[in-house]
Amino acid sequence: MKRLKKFWQNNSVLLVLLLILVACLIAISIVVFTYFVGDSSSKYGDRLDGIEDHPFGDAENKELVDIIKQDETVIETTIRSSGKIIYITIKYAPKTSLVEAKSKALATLDNIDSNILEFYDIQYLIEAEPTEDTEGFKLMGSHNVAGTGGIVWNNNTVFLEDEDTGNE
Repeated sequence: MKRLKKFWQNNSVLLVLLLILVACLIAISIVVFTYFVGDSSSKYGDRLDGIEDHPFGDAENKELVDIIKQDETVIETTIRSSGKIIYITIKYAPKTSLVEAKSKALATLDNIDSNILEFYDIQYLIEAEPTEDTEGFKLMGSHNVAGTGGIVWNNNTVFLEDEDTGNE
């Protein structure tokens, strides 16, 4: 007992600092595990909570593809989903104008169930090959859950090459 008392008297400051260090390491380990490691097995974490209440599976996908392909100006369409985003790619016939393609893409929103529209963001890629009469286009747009209800298209400004420098 005398040895323990003597050890405490000689090293009391070091022992208190060691206890504080151990407590800090335990606290840091808990914080790191909670916030950085987590317990989720999904790469999306908890961002997909409630997705089972808003199913968009193969049946809905095929139905929407069939509806879009009924238009005679549509050559090809593909739809895929990843997380809470649905990607719709529509390739139009070369004779199709950009304005016509935008309005037909907007009309596809009418064919999508409101249950899906209020949960998923929808990304569009519309394209048409150029011909002698038309310029062709490749344009992206999106319909967001919290958006205005329409499709917001990216800037489709054509950049002409600068004759002096050869740069766009």
